[in-house]
Amino acid sequence: MDQTVLGTLRELQEADQRLRALEQRKASHDRAVKVRASQNEQHKQRIEHLHQQELEARRAADQKELEVRSKRDDIKRLQQQQMQVKDNRQFQALQNEIKFAELAITKIEDDMLGDYTEIEEAQNRVQAAKDELAGHERDLEELRRQIEEKKAEVDQEIETFRRQREAIASQLPRKVVAQFQRIADRLDGEALAPVLREEGGGDFVCGGCHMTVTQNTYVVLAGGGSPANLIICPNCSRILYLEN
Repeated sequence: MDQTVLGTLRELQEADQRLRALEQRKASHDRAVKVRASQNEQHKQRIEHLHQQELEARRAADQKELEVRSKRDDIKRLQQQQMQVKDNRQFQALQNEIKFAELAITKIEDDMLGDYTEIEEAQNRVQAAKDELAGHERDLEELRRQIEEKKAEVDQEIETFRRQREAIASQLPRKVVAQFQRIADRLDGEALAPVLREEGGGDFVCGGCHMTVTQNTYVVLAGGGSPANLIICPNCSRILYLEN
């Protein structure tokens, strides 16, 4: 294969790698927004959890309020019974029940004070979390704006390098470009690899996978032969070339 073709393929690989790097940079911008948005969603879930704690405290207070009303109704009923009984022992027994009900009311109302304190604290936690989320949402919008500006710049670079790549590819036979593209897609853009010699004058190896290649491969690439096709590493399938 003409050395000019290999040289052009190396230019094509460099252009490809620049494009891939730009696409990865663009994707990293999108990931940054997704990570921040995910954090905000987790914050919303935390707010919902805090809100549920507030509702539970309210339900507990409401239940105690119902118990107090029930106890007060019991006291009224017992007082009415007292007015009807004539036996002193029955009167005293009803009086004891009234006292027990009043003590129960006092205990419940004390507990309700704790519930009301918990409700207030829960409301404060919810509001603080909402205020914090509002700040996070503003930060996210600003990040989105900045990212869109950066992506627009990257898109311009991508378009420039894509035109350069197309210009380079137009200098090559379509079959060669197609072969290059198949290998590049499989090996993350690394379609070409240099043939290297191990230190101390050892074996020739593929610079991509570091497996040994024949000396004849080196000779052919150095100009000692005229292969009709690209020379492919038998191990990793990269297109082989010699460094200048």
